[in-house]
Amino acid sequence: MASSLNGLPRLFYSVGEVSEMFGLSNKSVYRLLDRGLLKSSSALRHKRISKASIEEFMAKTTSDGK
Repeated sequence: MASSLNGLPRLFYSVGEVSEMFGLSNKSVYRLLDRGLLKSSSALRHKRISKASIEEFMAKTTSDGK
């Protein structure tokens, strides 16, 4: 995942960024949030999805060939 311009690691992503990462629509990302498969912070005006939540979602929903 990308790092920010100042060299610090990104900790949160917008719904639009996550939808781009997964190749989904924004509406689909909001559905994942509603289902609890992704977790977000709404401390600000817009939802932000943590890098940890994205990684947890990917680990839970991808198969390892078993």
